[in-house]
Amino acid sequence: MRSLSLRSRLTIWCVIVVVLVLAFFAADVMIIQQRISMRRVDRELEGTHVQLTNMLREELAERDAPALAAEESRDVIASDDRLIAVLGARGELLATSFKTPSIDEIFAERSPAPGVWTVETPGGAWRLHARREALVGGDWLLLIGTPLNAMVRDQREIRQAILLGIPIALLFAAAGGLWLASAGLRPITRMARRAAGIAPTGADDLGPPMRDDELGQLTAAFNTLVARLRSALEAQRQFMADASHELRNPVSVIRTASDLALSREHRDESDYREALGMTAAQSRRLGTLVEDMLVLARADGGGYPLRPVDFFLDDVIDECRRSVSVLAAERRVAVTTTGASDVAIRGDQELIQRLLVNLLQNAVQHSPVDGIVRVDLAVAEQDVCIRVIDGGPGIAAADVARIFDRFVQLDPSRRSEGSGLGLTIARWIAAVHRGSLVVESTGPEGTTFRLTLPATPDETGIEPPTQAVKSSSVHLREGTILGQVPARTDQ
Repeated sequence: MRSLSLRSRLTIWCVIVVVLVLAFFAADVMIIQQRISMRRVDRELEGTHVQLTNMLREELAERDAPALAAEESRDVIASDDRLIAVLGARGELLATSFKTPSIDEIFAERSPAPGVWTVETPGGAWRLHARREALVGGDWLLLIGTPLNAMVRDQREIRQAILLGIPIALLFAAAGGLWLASAGLRPITRMARRAAGIAPTGADDLGPPMRDDELGQLTAAFNTLVARLRSALEAQRQFMADASHELRNPVSVIRTASDLALSREHRDESDYREALGMTAAQSRRLGTLVEDMLVLARADGGGYPLRPVDFFLDDVIDECRRSVSVLAAERRVAVTTTGASDVAIRGDQELIQRLLVNLLQNAVQHSPVDGIVRVDLAVAEQDVCIRVIDGGPGIAAADVARIFDRFVQLDPSRRSEGSGLGLTIARWIAAVHRGSLVVESTGPEGTTFRLTLPATPDETGIEPPTQAVKSSSVHLREGTILGQVPARTDQ
């Protein structure tokens, strides 16, 4: 079946369904016809029984002997298709027209008793009707029988008609199924031909749905898929273009510095140090950029493995604060921490630390001299909330939605200080932990980033915390100097 076309398979299934329906219909017709015919025969036998009873009463009323009355009634009522037998009150046979079958054959498997039944004989089936009537001397048993040859003949003719009609019906079913399959699949065939000619670029699609049925839904779904694919391709092309542009700058600076240093045979030590310093700085920037791009590429491909462990979030915040302390000292910016302590969660500690470092570096870079960056940790019922608050000039309303895009740097003067991927990676880390990272507020007095992480992550790979080991170091809040990074148990 799989090697056949869809049109052929639909036709075959149509024929199979028609065969099943016809078979059920034929069996139902045969059963109903047999029941109707049998009820008609039983009604006729009942009418003959009434005639025989009335005839016997009339004959007995004329003071005829029971045997003579039975014989006269038999001669009047009996015919080729109506055989009768009269048994007296003591079971003696008074009169009968039964020869085939005989009375002995009729009562071979049952005693003479009232009832309606069918007897199979070498000459065919017979329907028999027996009932007792109160006549002279007691209850007489009146037996009436009729052959079922006519009913059998009718059934045979119906069966022959069905056997002749089914092949003709199947031919019509096959032709109709093929036509319906062709007509039903014709729009899909046209859609497939048009889809094959759609270019990866441009704005072509299958056009607006012309129908409201399933085919219209398929057209709309396909157009949506094409739009998503084009958006993904456009994002990929844009990413490659932005990456090429960002990589070109440090490579160009390194090449220029190297060429300049090597342009003369002898230079002073200070010249070489200046060139090597410039090369080292650009190499660090280039390494950071490549590393960030690798992280995003693996994240997009779903190949970045998470290593969830139990840890204390406030300890990680303190460690991140120490990581940006040099940058903060250069810019004369104070980094303070407030809020809850001993907050144990489960997650990828390295990724969470990277997220917080990105937020703190961004806050320090955008804070004025002698400014303050505050980190507040709060615990809600189901979430842990971290707010990073800087004292910078704020973000324009039009730029709030795009600061998480790749390679976006709102301040051109700081392009040499980062790659424009920090906030993009930070949001991805929050999302992969089933959390969120948003700009909670922004204005002339500063910007607040809010990071929300689930306190009890679900079964998506980050399990709830079981046990975290807390260090013995003293935690001084509100911007005091922190102790060493505590040891933890990685599980």
